[in-house]
Amino acid sequence: MSNRTLPRLLQTPAVVLLLMWMLVPLSMTLFFSFIRYVLNNLRRPEWTSPDIANWRGFGNYEYVLYQAKDFWFAVQNSLFIVGSVIFLTVVFGLAIAVLVNRTFPGRGIVRVLFISPFFVMPAVNAVLWINMILDPVLGLNGLAIEGINNTISTLQNLPGIGSFFALWPEIEPLSFRATQTSAYAVIIMVTWQWTPFAALIFMTSLQSEDQQQKEAAILDGAGVWAQFMHLTLPHLARPIAIVVMIQAIFHLSLYAEIEIVSRGNGNKNLPYLIGEFASNNIGAASATGIMAVILANIVAIFLLRIIGKSLMD
Repeated sequence: MSNRTLPRLLQTPAVVLLLMWMLVPLSMTLFFSFIRYVLNNLRRPEWTSPDIANWRGFGNYEYVLYQAKDFWFAVQNSLFIVGSVIFLTVVFGLAIAVLVNRTFPGRGIVRVLFISPFFVMPAVNAVLWINMILDPVLGLNGLAIEGINNTISTLQNLPGIGSFFALWPEIEPLSFRATQTSAYAVIIMVTWQWTPFAALIFMTSLQSEDQQQKEAAILDGAGVWAQFMHLTLPHLARPIAIVVMIQAIFHLSLYAEIEIVSRGNGNKNLPYLIGEFASNNIGAASATGIMAVILANIVAIFLLRIIGKSLMD
């Protein structure tokens, strides 16, 4: 037996198990997407079981693409939420990493504290934010707006400047459960939870930054912003690309935050739409799932090309 044969034989059970773990669910989903499979249908009881006789071809895909009113909105909302969260986490993560990378008393404690949000469960994170912070009545959102209105009301009674503040309208707190704002609530809470992850990656990379280059730049008269743009940011190009790819993979599957914030009222993404279909129409849910996999792969290929380019530069 050659030196290569034995390792391959030892690896075969794990590879076969991994392939079954991946291919069996994917194959079943692909099969369900081509048949009529409706869990509750009194008129056509034969559709309630996954049978090849219920073959529908691309009918489920046509239904999802052209008749399901929320599909394209879910795609657009998914990309909007993912793009917004990635942009904000990278910006805030860079700012925090650069600040915390400096030497100051208690730096170790600060690092531990600001990483802690990443370990909060998504459902707990959503409940805390929507009820204790963003609630327009009992949350910090409502209390802050009430405090501002009370302050303005007090200033309106002062002589001299009262006439100026009398022109100010009363501020109404935003309801982040509403159709127009629920997506922003999801973006806020997910950004808060994932910014520590980005900052941790960036802080680790900053430890290997060439300090001699920075000292030479300082001697040449380069300011703080010039050092950041021409030294620090190029040094963080690879970590930024990795953070973007990892977060895109995770955020395309957001579900708990949307369910808790709005129950899908004007704020659906593809996983949430799949969950709605799966309550009865398994065929449509499977077709949507296959299209979600295709979308995720398109995003992954695009991001991998960006990462590959940054690694080669």
